[in-house]
Amino acid sequence: MDTTIDTAQNLPANAPPELPTSPGPGSPESYVHLAPPYRMDATRSNEERIEIIKKGIVIEHAAYTAAMDYAYWILSQPDGTPGRGMLLMGEPGAGKSTFGEELARACKGPIVMISAEGARSMREVYGRVLQALDGPVAKSMHTPDRELAVIRLFRALQVRAFVVDEIQDLAKGTQREHERVLLSIKYLSNTARIPLICLGAPESEQTFRMDKHLAKRLRPFKLPLWKLDQSFADLVSNIEATLPLRKASALRNEEALRYLIDISGGSLREIMARITCAAVRAILSGEECLTLQGLKDAEFPPARPGTGDGVNG
Repeated sequence: MDTTIDTAQNLPANAPPELPTSPGPGSPESYVHLAPPYRMDATRSNEERIEIIKKGIVIEHAAYTAAMDYAYWILSQPDGTPGRGMLLMGEPGAGKSTFGEELARACKGPIVMISAEGARSMREVYGRVLQALDGPVAKSMHTPDRELAVIRLFRALQVRAFVVDEIQDLAKGTQREHERVLLSIKYLSNTARIPLICLGAPESEQTFRMDKHLAKRLRPFKLPLWKLDQSFADLVSNIEATLPLRKASALRNEEALRYLIDISGGSLREIMARITCAAVRAILSGEECLTLQGLKDAEFPPARPGTGDGVNG
């Protein structure tokens, strides 16, 4: 089925405000292939544009937006509202960690985010929370003392939410450890009266099989792997509209889209890594646009400065 889309650009939901014009290789209005808020970036020097591309941008899509909207909703409830939570699942590279980081940047008030990778007990989890808060975390500190310290810090700092990444790792201990760590997480959320936001692999729902009450409060969301369809074509179109390249790119066709899916397995992280490398190479080469051949060449990074490609203003 032909997945080619038209050239109309869909402005990303989180686009920055439009910047005033300034002298450059062309006026911002010259770059009509870019969404208006991003046209000014195309007037900047090669070095500046490469740094913008490497820094990356969050491109929202339907599944991501639905999860973020719900996260904002539970965070907007009155302080002390109990029983708020969500579980965001996806394969590695789907955007779960980016979701947590973006939420922390956008939220008014502190959010504590930890990774449960390798954690088997609540003692370890509390230790990671204390490290995240720059609190006391002596090895000799017993679990009950760590728990009290976490609760006190949450209240003193008026923490808005508790985010746990790689939540599925909590189920890798013994059954007793698993049960106790779920009880402790529930106690922490209940006592601090803040939302619990869990991020994990597709099998993460099984992590809460031993605590049905906790499972019910965590509304599930999923970030699926990308496939060759109109949604993916729209995503690539939005990405093209944000990259500060001075010519219109040529990825909105079935061959290029299929290539991206094939090399990435549908992982957003791998898709963005290849596009980022291709965009930098396009600036260095002077091609100034993304093409299928450019994506293929971007299997390898550009040459280091002084060894081939140069970066000119």
